[in-house]
Amino acid sequence: MFKNYLATKTDLETIEEGLKAAWRPELNFVFRKKELIGSIIVVSYDSKYIYLWIPVRNKPGNYFLRKISHSLSIPPEYHYAWYAGLWEKIEELLPASIKKASRFAVPRIGGGLLTSFIGLQKSFRTRNNPYTTRESYLATIIHEFGHIYWSQHRLWWCSDKKENLQCLKTAIQLYRKQRKTPKIHLWIPCIEGISELFASCTEYCASELFWPRHKRNLDLFAQNWLEKLTSDEKKKDLDKEDSVLEPSRDPHTFAMVYGKILITYYPRTWFKILFTRPKIF
Repeated sequence: MFKNYLATKTDLETIEEGLKAAWRPELNFVFRKKELIGSIIVVSYDSKYIYLWIPVRNKPGNYFLRKISHSLSIPPEYHYAWYAGLWEKIEELLPASIKKASRFAVPRIGGGLLTSFIGLQKSFRTRNNPYTTRESYLATIIHEFGHIYWSQHRLWWCSDKKENLQCLKTAIQLYRKQRKTPKIHLWIPCIEGISELFASCTEYCASELFWPRHKRNLDLFAQNWLEKLTSDEKKKDLDKEDSVLEPSRDPHTFAMVYGKILITYYPRTWFKILFTRPKIF
């Protein structure tokens, strides 16, 4: 459908508008630590070029555009969606300073251009699909910024070496049955599904602020989708099968349900809740 498509000025300017939205002061309550989104490389592409928006050093929120030619046949799923991460064949064509850097040192997000994104989303004929407008495209870019921001906190794995060593040391002492029990603050890493929850909440809040039409479309889609899932859940035997809310089954549904509840009950503090490590003692 977009085999020979070339980016228009509108395509590129829309991405730049999305980048500006991430830095708007209205979202400071979400992106409180701006340095965590300051090194994000943003990538899109057409049939001939890969477009890179690279942060300008020492000028937060400013980017310069670089083009790289390619001869790839990019699959549709990389045109109708955006990701926190890149298709490996695109990754291979990036400058060495980017592709050799870790996902934390130089995080990257990427996806299709506005025209291909909307065109393909419309072709699916999904009932009440909320991702068929320009607003939804802008909100999708913010969604991926949310993924990176949450990821940079490294809460879903044992990422703190000092704490890891303390846990190992404590366990050894306990197995040795030493009389003096060491003090320790024990916490369990978050499930990775929380990343989708945070990103969805970020998108939803940004839509309330900047893109009300997209917010209304999200609400309509969610109502219909969750009514269907409610019917499905009633028929399930949870001793034998997963709930419709199981995040490993569908993180987007998990985020749709818990995100709406979280934002409604804690509209200005939901992000603090998600960033609070679940300490046991």
